Amino acid sequence: MKHTKKLLLLISVFLSAFSLAFAYSTDLTIHFIDVGQGDSILIQTPAQHLLIDGGERSAGPTVVNYLRGQGVKALDLVISTHPHSDHIGGLIDVLKAFPVKEVIDPAIIHTTKTFEEYLTLIEQKNIIFTEGRAGLSRELGDGIFMALLHPYKPSDAHLNDASVVTRLEYNQVSLLFTGDAEIISEREMISRGADLRSTILKVGHHGSSSSTSPAFLDAVNPVAAVIMVGAENKYNHPHTEIINRLQKTGVDVYRTDLNGTIIVQTDGVTYKIKTKRNHHAETRPGQLVGSVKSDKYHYPSCRNAETIRPENLIWFSSVAEAKNAGYKPCGACQPPSQ
Repeated sequence: MKHTKKLLLLISVFLSAFSLAFAYSTDLTIHFIDVGQGDSILIQTPAQHLLIDGGERSAGPTVVNYLRGQGVKALDLVISTHPHSDHIGGLIDVLKAFPVKEVIDPAIIHTTKTFEEYLTLIEQKNIIFTEGRAGLSRELGDGIFMALLHPYKPSDAHLNDASVVTRLEYNQVSLLFTGDAEIISEREMISRGADLRSTILKVGHHGSSSSTSPAFLDAVNPVAAVIMVGAENKYNHPHTEIINRLQKTGVDVYRTDLNGTIIVQTDGVTYKIKTKRNHHAETRPGQLVGSVKSDKYHYPSCRNAETIRPENLIWFSSVAEAKNAGYKPCGACQPPSQ
């Protein structure tokens, strides 16, 4: 009887320990929050919560509610990539809503009320303010490592190129967050020998042709890319040139204007990407779609367009653009030929 009781006790202890270990996931989760034309990225490690940017001021409540929905009660680190309003505006509501331990910022001057209010909140709440510079790094625990690759010597003459660029590494899986860094920044990182190779790339400057040069894309060599962009934005982001460049390189492309919020989860060896909406769920008036595997262009609602794999999609803003790329109108949906 004594031996039986001991055995039962040992089994109970083992099961309790197993249940406790199982309850604490070692997954790293990255949420590319759909804030329209702007960036806001929540990073959740087993031990910490980090946020990169907060979208426009109007997106503040969206970001705050999303973070609360993910169980966030405090933020260990906020990275403000650069002081444009579509990156720091929403951070004002975030700083008001959550305790924040540290803010990393490029520390360049920008004379806007939004920027002034953002800095005032940091000072009033006694948040640690760290100048973001290439070479800065953080151990995030559980084998997760974060390194800043840019800027080296930022200037307020061109705010996009002052963007804090961050690389997150978890064993065999890595992600590169580029803010709005443009081609001049990309060249600087390449010339300094920065470790750019990453599994997933957050495409620079919302998919503008001012970023994601062929040399930079080759250096990163991503498997998947995320473009954070608002539907029907006035800048026509993402530019067709960048979409085509990514797809012709064989990169799987995800977009917040089409997919909504995009979630990446990884155990450090494999990863999976979940999206709020199907890639074809929302279409944009006046736009046409094609495939890198054919020479036809279609209305997005065409039955033939629905069969195109996401990694093969090409978007055209006009018939002329499609024809200049060598595409012909689909015979099924019969889009205009002129």
